[in-house]
Amino acid sequence: MSVTDRISGLFDPDREGVAWERGLRYVAVVLAALFVLVPLYWMVATSLKGSSQIGVFPPALVPSPATIEPYLAAWQTGPWGQWFLNTMLISGGSTVVALAISTPAAYALARFDFPGSNPVYLLFLGLLMIPAQILLIPLYNLLASLGLVDTRVGLILVYSTFFLAFSVFLLHSFMTNLPESLEEAARIGGIPEWKIFIKVILPLVKSGMVATGMLIFVFTWNEFLFALTFLQSEQLYTISVGLQSFQGIHGATVYNQLFAMSTLATLPVVILFALFSDQFIEGIAGLEME
Repeated sequence: MSVTDRISGLFDPDREGVAWERGLRYVAVVLAALFVLVPLYWMVATSLKGSSQIGVFPPALVPSPATIEPYLAAWQTGPWGQWFLNTMLISGGSTVVALAISTPAAYALARFDFPGSNPVYLLFLGLLMIPAQILLIPLYNLLASLGLVDTRVGLILVYSTFFLAFSVFLLHSFMTNLPESLEEAARIGGIPEWKIFIKVILPLVKSGMVATGMLIFVFTWNEFLFALTFLQSEQLYTISVGLQSFQGIHGATVYNQLFAMSTLATLPVVILFALFSDQFIEGIAGLEME
């Protein structure tokens, strides 16, 4: 290729269009990252400021000096350890129950053509469109009749039921992307259906289950409305309800202490994504292949 051809290639309209598109993508990614990271940084920075640095204008971008006093002071204002444990048990239990029910249900809907399979799947899709607020009073009356109001088990059942349709929808998408040849080979070998599901299907959809489970865990960890409605005893509060009640403890909001507890509340989710980020990305990528 001559020098003239190389120079003219630099001004190729198609090449310039690709460069512009790539540049716009980078700009969009940077803006999205800033949109997420700037509030997180401000929360962490404020949590490390002393009381004398709160309300100062212009606000300091970097706490000087940084102190953990807001963390120590806020921890003494309520049973935060118990609230963290409650949230972990409720979120973990809801995730396990939802996956235990939705995984075989999604497999049945994706692989078996039984009478009513399509209406059942459409029913799950329809349930995704129901606002949570509509279910609040009926669920409360149901739990009250069962004696499960103000219990962890009751809230776990509510979350599991609420996210069941969501789980079936996602896992059904993963199941339909799997090749049927492995299942057919197993059936020819005389392997029963329950073993095919456990030995063949579950290992193949592991990343999808991890991605679905992580989404359910994060949603239930941050959920506020149901937790506020169904949990009435302070010892049973979740983190989200505890943070809301913390604002009324002092009469006026102590922002560095509130942000300190908010920072601690985000750590389990950050650790979860750090440990399982590869499986999560693999699962989401598998979902997009449909």
